[in-house]
Amino acid sequence: MRKIKVAWCNGFAFGDKCLTGGRGMSIPKWSDEYAIGIKAIDRDHEALFEEIGLLSKALLEEQSDEHVSQAIDCLESYTVEHFAREEGFMIHAGYPKTEAHIKSHKAMIRKIECLKKLHSDDADQLDRRKLVKFLSNWLSEHILKVDMDYVPYLHGKQADTDDDLEQKFHQVEVHIPELQRNTLEAFIRIITSDNPVARELAEAIVHFDHKLEEHDMDDARKLFCADQ
Repeated sequence: MRKIKVAWCNGFAFGDKCLTGGRGMSIPKWSDEYAIGIKAIDRDHEALFEEIGLLSKALLEEQSDEHVSQAIDCLESYTVEHFAREEGFMIHAGYPKTEAHIKSHKAMIRKIECLKKLHSDDADQLDRRKLVKFLSNWLSEHILKVDMDYVPYLHGKQADTDDDLEQKFHQVEVHIPELQRNTLEAFIRIITSDNPVARELAEAIVHFDHKLEEHDMDDARKLFCADQ
């Protein structure tokens, strides 16, 4: 695994290069030493550093809510685009931890979605310093550490590749125990029928989905809001 030299800047861990923001805080800045030698991903990572830097700058300098909202939108768009591209590389290379990596991508995208809603509902509830700290730590942990694990696979230097990965990700497979399988079959039978129970079941699913969203928003408040 390629090692990255990491320094600590005002409590945040990232590479040697830091860009000082307002209130004595530092935000990460791209350095060529972070490059992995795959141009498409290196360009994406550099752009993510820039997008997070712009959002952090807008937060720390207390720029207008409109500027912050635009920066969040740009970060979301580029994150989704980069994750899709990176996942394609990992699948093609047979990287054995691809599934777990994709889950971490989905979790990050969900956090950004929740951040957008929190900012849209009431921008003043956000703790800007907590948000900058989260973004800086994510850069150091995900891009400078977690992403480095797949680098040897993308360069063809690892033998323990999953050669069936591309096929697996083009199939929809769900492995469940027998009892749950029977429950799932009953669910499909009911939800696709004209039985009045089908409507009740659909409403219950919507209710459960709302509960999941509330849980995600509660987690986001702990990460991004003051006094949480």
